[in-house]
Amino acid sequence: MSTAQATEVTAALQRYFPQLQRFLPGQREALEGVLDGRDVIAVLPTGGGKTLVFQLAGLLLEGTTVVATPLIALMHDQVRRLREDSHLPVAALSGSLRGAERQQLLAELATGAYGFVFSTPEQLSRADVRAALASCRIDLFCVDEAHCISEWGFDFRPAYRELTTAREAMGGPPVLALTATAPETVRRDVARELDLRDPLVVARGFDRPNLHFTVVRVTDPDRRDRQLYGLLSEVQTPAVVYCTTRREAEETALSLLDFASSGSCPRRLRVGHYHGGMDRQTRERVQNAFLADQLEVLCATSAFGMGIDKPDIRTVIHRTMPDSVESYWQEAGRAGRNGRSSDCVLMFRPEDRAAHEHLHRRSRPSESTLAKMLHVTSKVDHATPADAVITRVCETAAVARSGAVALIEDLDRFGYLTHFKSGIRWRGDPQRAMDELAMHHEHQVDIEWSRLDMVAGYAETTGCRRRFLLNYLGDEYPAELCLRCDNCLRVAEQRSFDDWDPDAERDRITMARSGPFAPGEQVVHPEWGEGTVQRIEGEVVVVRFDAVGYRSMHTPTVVERGLLRSA
Repeated sequence: MSTAQATEVTAALQRYFPQLQRFLPGQREALEGVLDGRDVIAVLPTGGGKTLVFQLAGLLLEGTTVVATPLIALMHDQVRRLREDSHLPVAALSGSLRGAERQQLLAELATGAYGFVFSTPEQLSRADVRAALASCRIDLFCVDEAHCISEWGFDFRPAYRELTTAREAMGGPPVLALTATAPETVRRDVARELDLRDPLVVARGFDRPNLHFTVVRVTDPDRRDRQLYGLLSEVQTPAVVYCTTRREAEETALSLLDFASSGSCPRRLRVGHYHGGMDRQTRERVQNAFLADQLEVLCATSAFGMGIDKPDIRTVIHRTMPDSVESYWQEAGRAGRNGRSSDCVLMFRPEDRAAHEHLHRRSRPSESTLAKMLHVTSKVDHATPADAVITRVCETAAVARSGAVALIEDLDRFGYLTHFKSGIRWRGDPQRAMDELAMHHEHQVDIEWSRLDMVAGYAETTGCRRRFLLNYLGDEYPAELCLRCDNCLRVAEQRSFDDWDPDAERDRITMARSGPFAPGEQVVHPEWGEGTVQRIEGEVVVVRFDAVGYRSMHTPTVVERGLLRSA
């Protein structure tokens, strides 16, 4: 980028966002890559200003900027803010837009009337949307929360697989893939699935020095909420308590209110709950009350957080273990976005993983249901509209539309469908398709189970929790003790003055992280295939394998048996 262009970028920041004095780390580099016409993967930490990158790029580019975003609530919030900041015509495409209103918006879109178009990935797979996009000039395609495109991602959405085709319909504009949580494996998936051309990868350090990490053991599940109330009485508010299920969020809020109303508790807390099953008006009312500090504690599922700007959250507590370290980092990172010291607490009980295992099983069809779905699909012997096939599968196999859509996408991915202008047609052996999909589902289960293993590993580690998290994300923590996690503080309390000698500390760091492998190294296992060294702690090496997920191995045994070699 030339000096003139750099000056223009700085002037644009001051003009459109006068409240911001400078770019945050990584923002300018990602923005300059986009303006140079390159595909960009930008991995910026929570609070690192991902949204500003595509907003400012879109304001500086002449054509339309299309933004694929996973949550409708997040989309509407971004649309509202962009309209206020830029005064440009901005459109939003979601399933709620229908009839004449939808036709008018698509007609205007085809003429290039909008500076920005926000859409769910599902809408970008529709023929009428793609036809409208093909008729106007698209200068940038932004994929927000891009980790969703990867099966490693903690919120995998099948429709993200179709974004490459959507990009082709737009004429192949540069892609800006944004996420706050993307280890190296996920970045590779994003680049491959979006068919990015020599992408510029901008990844800034993930460390948040103001966050303090603690794990609290739950020994009596019947007294968990009393233990939670005790924690909330000791930490700063506002606080978010993350729960696994909607029912858990509701019941936890009620329990905390009961404790607050009893005379035996030292502190009365104003508590509410939030989840995706609430109607929109109720969700907005609860959200606004929390933003306005009318609620001190919000018990919520993972539905709370994306696109919600509350920088003064002082505590995030996970009442039960999350389903992955990515989820934990993303949700814990919503604390302390204003830079103030904040607490991230995980309440851990090994048996909590059973809830996630149950949810994972429910998210996939049983063998008999899969057989019914395949039977219907394999009978499509002439070109038939995909929507008609999906409807037929839903009716015959009694599955939700999302399950039928996922099946069609998997079959297409494995080459069992032929595409025509008028629809799709089956091709191949149904029994082979059954075997292949069953193996695919088993592969996904292996990965999900290994991610749960990593959460348990974080909870049970005796080493630095900050280093564990950063290593998982492909980053490195340079010090021996962070002094901002419970484990490091425990070690520090037991040390004498002489133990803080810098030379001795460097020796301990070298000893703990030495060995034949290095973090980030590509390796091959004779049974599990290719993988990436994720973490080294003493005699344990953790590798994330593409085929089976995470595996923790005893380094001396690996070396003795020659189980890993460089890729």
